[in-house]
Amino acid sequence: MKPIPARTTQNLSLSRLRALNAVADEGTFAAAARRLGISHSAVAQQIREIEATYAVSLFQRRNGALYPTPICTELCDVGVRMHEAERDALLILGRRDEHGNRQLRVGLGNSKPGIAIVANLIANHSNLNVSVESGSHQSILAAVLQRRVDVGVLPDVPSDSRFRRVSILSQEVVAIASADFPEPPEGFFSLPHLMRTPLIFRPRGSSTQKVVDRAFRQAGFEPTPRLVADTRDAVYEAVALGIGVGFMWRFGTFRTDSVRRIPVPDMATPVDEVVFALAGERNDLLDMFLHAATEFSNRHAETATSSRRGVISD
Repeated sequence: MKPIPARTTQNLSLSRLRALNAVADEGTFAAAARRLGISHSAVAQQIREIEATYAVSLFQRRNGALYPTPICTELCDVGVRMHEAERDALLILGRRDEHGNRQLRVGLGNSKPGIAIVANLIANHSNLNVSVESGSHQSILAAVLQRRVDVGVLPDVPSDSRFRRVSILSQEVVAIASADFPEPPEGFFSLPHLMRTPLIFRPRGSSTQKVVDRAFRQAGFEPTPRLVADTRDAVYEAVALGIGVGFMWRFGTFRTDSVRRIPVPDMATPVDEVVFALAGERNDLLDMFLHAATEFSNRHAETATSSRRGVISD
């Protein structure tokens, strides 16, 4: 078979294959352009250049939409594999900073357990740098699946064959109130009491808010919050300022200042906090983090046992 001249291979760059995949997925040049963040004409030109160079037809137009031809479908499969290879290469390069130190990217929902594991890891591996991305349950789950982070730490991670995981502790959602907020008579908040209280919620993508919404819904209540705050820290600050009562995971933060944790029996079902990574991702950085997570879990279990026996422990 006659080899393709070197000059023509430039017309099959990764950017052109991206355009090809986008048009095949979206069905129009305009929609593909919006997805790629480039102009309609740039997408159309890239497709035309491939067709002209190789004398092939990549799309058929029917009822105003573009449908891939068989050869286009084959090329799209190649484009996906090339994109995955590019992503994997960037992941390898991203594990080193500009000074050559190894770098691990961690996604956290709650700061407390994840940061404790990170601190232990850094203390034992001086040439390791860690970058932390914080966010809602949905955003951190997506960050792991999209490989924006190497490992995530979240409560209530669904059992999924795509992940390998280590459960590090069990915790429940509690209410948080400012230091001068009246103590509930029973020492805990009932849902009817909370319905008479100004409330601070998180957005629906938050794992905390899912527990809160479910508890109110099962009791037949539909509360209207005074404030919806997009981060746990914003909820914490709003509570400290006396705006209302918020909610968080019991071990969600190391902070112990002017905010009190108050039990809510209707939200007290324990949930596992989980360290998780993609099952197919295997490297020594992940192994070190998962090992540190296991050590954290063991220490937490020992502390909980000591506390139940009345022993004061750090």
